[in-house]
Amino acid sequence: MSHKFVIVGAGLSGLSNAFFIKHFFPKAQITLVEQSNRVGGMIISNNRNGFICEEGPRSIRMGKYNRPLYHILNKIGLYKEFVPSIQQPYSYIYWNGKLNAVPLQMNLETISQFVQDNGSGDVFKLIKAYPKMLFKKLDTDNLGDYLELVLGRDLTEKYAESVFYGIYGESVYNLSKALCYQKSHMKGYDEQQISKDLSFDKDFEQARDQKLKGANSYRFKEGVESLPKRMHAYLQETYESDYKVKLNSKAKCIDLSRKELVVESREEQEEQRLNYDYLILNAPTHQLSQIMINSNLNKVGEMFRGVKCNTLVTRNICWDQKILPKEFKGFGYLINPKQQQVILGMVADSLSFPSQYPENATNLSVMSIYDVNDHVILSELSKHLGVKIPDPKEIVTKSWSKAFTQFSPGHQEEMKKIESELNAKSIIIGANNYTLAIPELVYLSYSKVKQLYL
Repeated sequence: MSHKFVIVGAGLSGLSNAFFIKHFFPKAQITLVEQSNRVGGMIISNNRNGFICEEGPRSIRMGKYNRPLYHILNKIGLYKEFVPSIQQPYSYIYWNGKLNAVPLQMNLETISQFVQDNGSGDVFKLIKAYPKMLFKKLDTDNLGDYLELVLGRDLTEKYAESVFYGIYGESVYNLSKALCYQKSHMKGYDEQQISKDLSFDKDFEQARDQKLKGANSYRFKEGVESLPKRMHAYLQETYESDYKVKLNSKAKCIDLSRKELVVESREEQEEQRLNYDYLILNAPTHQLSQIMINSNLNKVGEMFRGVKCNTLVTRNICWDQKILPKEFKGFGYLINPKQQQVILGMVADSLSFPSQYPENATNLSVMSIYDVNDHVILSELSKHLGVKIPDPKEIVTKSWSKAFTQFSPGHQEEMKKIESELNAKSIIIGANNYTLAIPELVYLSYSKVKQLYL
């Protein structure tokens, strides 16, 4: 039987939906509706005079939720372009006016450096807190309240606030324990069960084991954007007329009685109506809110409107010389919010992926919540690193306005209520409502399609 799927959003979630729809429903007809003029969403890679500049996600983290993503890489052949990271011994947090080392590799040298920077008292507090993190239960979804109970206020304010503020741009007291710490949205992940659906070729397994051994993240030869680009090309070439993408097209509303999505196109004067058996929505929450209200689903629209979204500004700063101090041996650093800095954190891309930059060059990715003049960012970098920063060769800036969902306490329960309301109408909300991590996005996109199949 041939099913019609309409997918709003041609980012990684939407493309993954399409990929697994054709896996489980080979005769399905798929139409992706994308408001911008390109596929890939927030994954953007640019080669600027030999510097690979990632304006969205900078790499793909290794972890235990990889199989659906690996299956895609296997099928589209992108594994041949793996670029593994070189693991650094430290990450740093900026606290009380200086960078403090936090080990990424556990050995005598890194632990000694941690004690030197942070004091032996923090070590004993962390050791004492570890059993509590394993066994302590607290009936709250507030991550800050939970961490304060198991770590104590001092460790929570120094370490947890630094890490989560740097990643999410929010205090731990404004984040969901379930989504940001326990990963409860991934509880259905079963490697053994998924392996029955998604197999690997021997060539892929050999390349993965050889190239990614010892790495904690990876990219591709031409950058992370190769992933959505190659997925799109594979779907076009393999499924031809069964796979269509409408760019520069905005989802306006849903005609529930006819099961049609009403779409406005910049290229065509008239509205289009796309009939569907299933509608999958991967758009940002502010767009989903408007679609729901336009469709007389006011209750759901107001629930989406209540979801806070944060802005993030990324800068790729390029130098044709080494500018980091010799003692800096880190993946990057994160800023504690109490330090009242503009910068959220910095990633030293040219240390982790030196082959993607000119020899002896430096590329730093710097994140901030709001935009300021470049000289403010460079001044803060100089202060944090303890060196005078020379003028860069180039700065590539990208502002993502209200693009990142704030996973607040209770967010998952709100999404479940929305899903319950919409699933009865053959409408599915996308993985981007639960996570920002690439392997998790792909798994949840697979999982939602698998549930339809079952």
